[in-house]
Amino acid sequence: METKDKSRDWVDTLAKLLPGIGAIIAGIFIPLVIHINAERSRSNQLYTEIVSKREMADTELRAKMFENLIKCFFGSTSQQKTNKEKLTLLRLLALNFHEFFDLKPLFEELETELGEIEEKNKLREIAKEIAGKQEALLSHIKEGMVFERVLYEGEENGIIVPPEDMNPYRDHRLGIVLKEIGQNEAYVKLHVIDIPEGVKDVGETAELCFEVSFYDMPFIDNTKLFNATRFAITLKDIVMDEKQKKAARIKIIFFPETYMSTRDRPYLDEMLQQLRKSKKGI
Repeated sequence: METKDKSRDWVDTLAKLLPGIGAIIAGIFIPLVIHINAERSRSNQLYTEIVSKREMADTELRAKMFENLIKCFFGSTSQQKTNKEKLTLLRLLALNFHEFFDLKPLFEELETELGEIEEKNKLREIAKEIAGKQEALLSHIKEGMVFERVLYEGEENGIIVPPEDMNPYRDHRLGIVLKEIGQNEAYVKLHVIDIPEGVKDVGETAELCFEVSFYDMPFIDNTKLFNATRFAITLKDIVMDEKQKKAARIKIIFFPETYMSTRDRPYLDEMLQQLRKSKKGI
């Protein structure tokens, strides 16, 4: 009996102490948790503010740089630039701002001013350099597809991409025919047919005819399809085979409609990564 009484007394004592102990623990840990969450929230807010200010400063710097380059490129009647200087300025513009605006009019305008073949070849090399940078960025997208093909004129030499031994890109295949190689090999005319996977009625396909020059860039000169898909075609070169027959070497690039350029992506990626870390720590 004495043992049972002692056990009961111990339980009663513990029952009386527990609320007090719980209140002490709650009084310590609840404010601590609130403080930790508040500090984390302030850290996230500060980080977002820093990234936003950095992006704003970068934008302002680029805006000033763009304005100065444009002024230098066009100049005034009293400050005419040589063709070599204009080529250098256009390359600077293209390298720094090719993701933001269409460069094609500037390339075409300058080409009309250039007289020497070497100068025109240099202009095309600049355009190829910029197009190559954009192609490289798009080719590294996980959901993208890139094909390089050599096309001869005529319906009989048409191609299908992706080829039939590969899966279509988001239910799309393109039939491409080279209709014409333009004057001075400056452009090509293409006939493109969008062939959705599983389509049996030819009337359900979409057809496009357009010109592609060395100055068309995939970020700007692309076509939207259904299923949040875009495709771009770039002209790489005009080649000649052993029979002296001309052909066009082109690249066909498929990429998601939601693609974001790498100039914007780092800021967003950093912020998302920081937020994910914060959520894991809660």
